[in-house]
Amino acid sequence: MSTSRRTTTVLAILLAALGLVVAFPAAQATPTAVRVTGGAVTGVDRDGVDTYLGVPFASAARFAPPGRARPWPGVRAATQHGPQCPQALPAPGVTIPSEVPIPSPTSEDCLSVDLYVPENAAGRDLPVMVYLYGGAFVLGSDSQYDAPSEIARSGDVIVAVPNYRVGPFGFLALPELAAQNGGVSGTFGIADQQFALRWVHDNIGAFGGNPRDVTIFGESAGGMSVCLQLAAPGSRGLFRRAIVQSGGCARSPLVPPSQAEGVRRSIDYAAGVGCADARTRLACLRRLPIDRLLDSPTTKFDSAAVTWTPFLDGTVLDRTPEDALRGGAAAGMPLIVGSNANEGATFVALFEYVSRQRVTTEQSYAQTVRSLYPDRADRVLALYPVSRYGSAAGALAAVYTDSLFACAAQVTTEAATAGGARVWQYELRAQPLGANPALPGAFHAADIPYLFNRLGGIFVPWTGASASFAAQMKRQWSTFARTGDPNAPGLPAWTAWSPSTQRFLALDVPGSAMRSGFAEAHHCGFWLS
Repeated sequence: MSTSRRTTTVLAILLAALGLVVAFPAAQATPTAVRVTGGAVTGVDRDGVDTYLGVPFASAARFAPPGRARPWPGVRAATQHGPQCPQALPAPGVTIPSEVPIPSPTSEDCLSVDLYVPENAAGRDLPVMVYLYGGAFVLGSDSQYDAPSEIARSGDVIVAVPNYRVGPFGFLALPELAAQNGGVSGTFGIADQQFALRWVHDNIGAFGGNPRDVTIFGESAGGMSVCLQLAAPGSRGLFRRAIVQSGGCARSPLVPPSQAEGVRRSIDYAAGVGCADARTRLACLRRLPIDRLLDSPTTKFDSAAVTWTPFLDGTVLDRTPEDALRGGAAAGMPLIVGSNANEGATFVALFEYVSRQRVTTEQSYAQTVRSLYPDRADRVLALYPVSRYGSAAGALAAVYTDSLFACAAQVTTEAATAGGARVWQYELRAQPLGANPALPGAFHAADIPYLFNRLGGIFVPWTGASASFAAQMKRQWSTFARTGDPNAPGLPAWTAWSPSTQRFLALDVPGSAMRSGFAEAHHCGFWLS
């Protein structure tokens, strides 16, 4: 890849990782009109697929479950992304470069879905893939992932990307909210995703999709969202297959804690924005402007400590994903579960270089480990010495990778298999930016540009072996969505995981191949003890 193309790709990936989105030039509208819940829509012919953007699937009121989309008169031009849900910039001091177009507008009424449909799909009963975006449950928008066109076109599948609420708008948990909403509290964002899946079930046939042949997939918090939909009792029957990318269902800061913990975090947040009185805090929070609600350290993605996750409210979510998987929630279901070989590099970049404006030293590495793992810090530092990884940043990246992602993927695979699912496990080893010092190796989110042609409106310019590998991943994912098995002629052989062999597919450029020893390489015996 040339220097200019590499720079473009770095910018695209950073925009996606930071949750920043940009506009793209509008395409020409096609005469195709489709009737959905709420009214009729026309789309655009873009990248060789029929694209319908910003289609409302639900209405949203502050701190309330999603409701039916408001109907519209006539034919709605679905030619631009809908507004993104309210969210803060990812870290203090982050600014948008002047050469980058203005991000998507923000609105609390943000529940829309983007659809990417192969041409002439009407009446064809195509498989459907629903993508749930990441962003640590405080960032993200369907606008970031504005071009799954190639996977739709070459895989002959429909791809849907819905918005869902994040941060306090999606996950505020207070007793008075549970009382108002039939127990729903701290799970509005997950209820949004669930509402989108029901909308797909009810409407995708009008676009040529099969509502009984839906695969959900997502990366990072989107992967955890897939786990939560697997666990949610109200989501049963809305999808047949699932792909969890870099967002294991267990042993992660994003695993939903108890309702009591959610209430504690939410009460502290309310007090921090000036709504401390229990008698009036909900009314106070509902009166505040969006900017004030986002003016809280809890809404920033600047450390591994998180406040805003879904919580177990006993209604939308009644058990953890790990418990649900072990209990058979995915029995008989095909799953793909995986992680990237150097996930932690992204978090070193975000938390060290961007947020703290510093280069990681041995001293700061030790301080970070002690703050994250105070009960086992000495053992972590002994297991991950700087001398083994060449730098303090490399050692810290390995700690993040193994503790937060690799071993979470391992537990997810084990739990799902124990509960009767059939699981194909992978590790991405391809290095989209090579030895780039800011994001080396197969960093967190490195899988995304292989599956999407554009990120935030920026084209991903793969050539040569990388282009072939991107085509391979797209085909594996779409083949799985079509058949429930990622194997097909011309693709690398990929056997399902079993407790006896524990083999996984190492996705690499060049030469993806089956490997063993994943748990040992990532010290999962230590992290899962």
